[in-house]
Amino acid sequence: MKRGLLLILVLLSLGAALGLWLLRDPGYLLVSWHRTAVEMSLWAAGLFWFCSLLAAVAFIELLSALLGFNNWWARWTRSRDTGRSLRSFHEGSVSLEQGDWKRAERLLFTAARLSPEPLPAYLAAASAAARGQAFDRAEQYLVLAEERGNRLAVGLARARLLLNAGRWEQAAILLARLQDKYRREDSVLMLRVEVLTRLQKWGELSELLPLLQKRTPADDLHFGALEKRACREVLGWIAATAGRVDRSHTIRKLRTYWEALPRRLRADEELIAAYANELLRTGGDDVAEGLLADALTRQWSNAGIDAYGRTRSTRPDQALQRAEGWEAAHPHNPALMLALGRLSLQNRRWQEARRYFEASLTLRKSPEAYAELIRLLTRLNDKEASQYLVESLGETKLPDLPLP
Repeated sequence: MKRGLLLILVLLSLGAALGLWLLRDPGYLLVSWHRTAVEMSLWAAGLFWFCSLLAAVAFIELLSALLGFNNWWARWTRSRDTGRSLRSFHEGSVSLEQGDWKRAERLLFTAARLSPEPLPAYLAAASAAARGQAFDRAEQYLVLAEERGNRLAVGLARARLLLNAGRWEQAAILLARLQDKYRREDSVLMLRVEVLTRLQKWGELSELLPLLQKRTPADDLHFGALEKRACREVLGWIAATAGRVDRSHTIRKLRTYWEALPRRLRADEELIAAYANELLRTGGDDVAEGLLADALTRQWSNAGIDAYGRTRSTRPDQALQRAEGWEAAHPHNPALMLALGRLSLQNRRWQEARRYFEASLTLRKSPEAYAELIRLLTRLNDKEASQYLVESLGETKLPDLPLP
């Protein structure tokens, strides 16, 4: 209130001083044309000139509006800017592909500045700046793009720029925020899964997999491989971290996770073998033996029979009997012979185990079969152990050198 009164007093004082100055020396102006003369004070002439100027500007604006000149000028200017924007965007895109980051950034920013829809040009300019290691300018372009709307597209572009810059942790944080905001967007979910896989954050990934499994495209081979790898890693993560002391708790967590997977994944032979191996790792041999027996009965799998041979169930005789039943259908399968040998060891049938190991080696010279047979013969004090040891070393393709 006091400040307003003070301002009024100052303005009144200045007005009074200006009025006294005009009265003391008003000036004089004489305009003569032919026989007509007009005289007035200098200040009145200035006021008249100013009012005439305002009237002329108003008349020109009115005439332009009536004739449509303003609209024509606006259309022409917009057309010119659009043409320049398209040319700049084209040349900038070419420079971006050619690796001329600075020129691409300059042209793309010009295209964005002149375009009525600048979002694509801003995103391309941000990409050019990031590739030229100008991350601060790239962020400025993204902020400008974000002001024009479509925050999802800008967020995904920012996440990809972070990935290209190797800032995986920052990208993971950004994608987590985006997923909270855009829960139905598959593009955010798929990119976040890829980032978490690269960072090996299997705990966070295990929480995403139920959403991922509902949206997996059936014909995307790369994504299917990523999904299976994620499942295997999550199974391993659960086995390693769920409970180091309470094994029954860990087995329950593994089974809960496995049963939550869709049927198509639970029918995959690689995942069945991975699940069984994690059960064996945590002491769930009986569960693994039953799972593998059912799976191998439905569909034969070398990975599955290899895991079956490693089971240490409480009924080893029953496990061996089941495996022997598969021998008639797969008599020339080296993985089955190796599994039968291991199951025979569990039943303390040493000679049968030796026969199966030798049969496996006849079909395929595998290091595991050699190791199992050599270990058995060594414990039996059999002299042939050294023969098989030399034979296994020969599989490493040693150079032909003279020996004593």
